[in-house]
Amino acid sequence: MSTRNDIGREIAELKRRLYELECTTSAHEADEPLPVEGEIQAVVCRVEETRVAFPLDVVERAVPAAAMAPLPEAPPWVHGLLNLRGRALPVLDVAARIERRGRTLDLDDQIVICRHEAQRIGLVVQEVLGVRTLALGERTNGLGASLPLAPYVRATLRDAKGLVLLFSLSRLIATSDIPPLEEPSGTTNAMREENLGR
Repeated sequence: MSTRNDIGREIAELKRRLYELECTTSAHEADEPLPVEGEIQAVVCRVEETRVAFPLDVVERAVPAAAMAPLPEAPPWVHGLLNLRGRALPVLDVAARIERRGRTLDLDDQIVICRHEAQRIGLVVQEVLGVRTLALGERTNGLGASLPLAPYVRATLRDAKGLVLLFSLSRLIATSDIPPLEEPSGTTNAMREENLGR
């Protein structure tokens, strides 16, 4: 019979292997290829010391951090369920997901409400910097030392302020053990821009 330490090492190794498999199978959640040139409208956020971006068409609005109901058996980067206008949606902490660990919600954090197909999800970030136009031609050759294999990073772009990691919402959901949550669609880009204070 294995000791507690042996079991802990086995779990850690299985988690490492699972992460490698997530990286190699991310093509199952592939987005449309990004064009070599052109621009993309994106919501840029600060996640600790990193700037990340989400395509504008998946973002609905941003709200202040709020209390959440616990979600049993959720991974450590999922804070719980947020009640938003009578609907519950799972909330993922982006910084915790990047580092694959738990993190305490800060009162200054913001929650970006996003939608992928029929699922809505809240993403905890430290600051919403606003809607920006990013040039797709301004790509770098790597993802940076902090995210060398992240399957949810679609591209690493550069603007006047430095690097911006363009995230794929579909891949982020697919690799984060988020339970599906279906509801009707209907938010427009104009509503998104208004809610984000563009």
